[in-house]
Amino acid sequence: MDKHQILLFLARLGIGVVTVVVGAAAQVTSPTLTCYECTDNPTDNYPYDPDCADYSYNVRTETWNVYDACYIRIYDDGYLERGIAGSGHEDGDCRYGRGADYTQCCCKGELCNTESFCSQCGYPWTSPPPPGASTTTEAATTPSPTVSLVCYQCNGCSSVDSSSTPVISDARYQSCVTTVPTSGIVSRNGSYDQHPDGECAQDSEIISCWCSSSLCNNINI
Repeated sequence: MDKHQILLFLARLGIGVVTVVVGAAAQVTSPTLTCYECTDNPTDNYPYDPDCADYSYNVRTETWNVYDACYIRIYDDGYLERGIAGSGHEDGDCRYGRGADYTQCCCKGELCNTESFCSQCGYPWTSPPPPGASTTTEAATTPSPTVSLVCYQCNGCSSVDSSSTPVISDARYQSCVTTVPTSGIVSRNGSYDQHPDGECAQDSEIISCWCSSSLCNNINI
């Protein structure tokens, strides 16, 4: 049983409820939070819903009284998961899996983990690919003439190799982005947002830098 399953099990048992009794009647508990909870991966040990990756998912929910954030987690193999993110997260926080196997974005608020594909964390989806499909393309050194922008796409890559690092392309990309969270796991991707070439910004625990030419997000970190 992994850490998430243990915390979920404890939450469902009610462990962590803060109770104050005054006299014989008054009882105060910690605030509750309701999040969407599902995965579209039928082999996962998590509540399965084949529609979990729908952009505006609004079906299965779970309520906790020990946590304060929800999450959306997109795995590199195309599956998506929604659930509780634990405590100590800020709205919009980004997390990246060990081995660079997923991108996770957190939010704070009732049923907030819907209508997002973690674009603030550099993830390229506007709609999900079929489950199990790769979200990257083969490495290339020159862009296709029909594509406006080509960017390196990788997680956990402090440097790039023009002959082997995967790239991703989309005619709607406005910039390429490199993100560096405090964990140090560097992520590179394309972005649909327009930014001045060379702009960098820090949001909570992540620093993002954008550039505006193909394969420009190649700076070694």
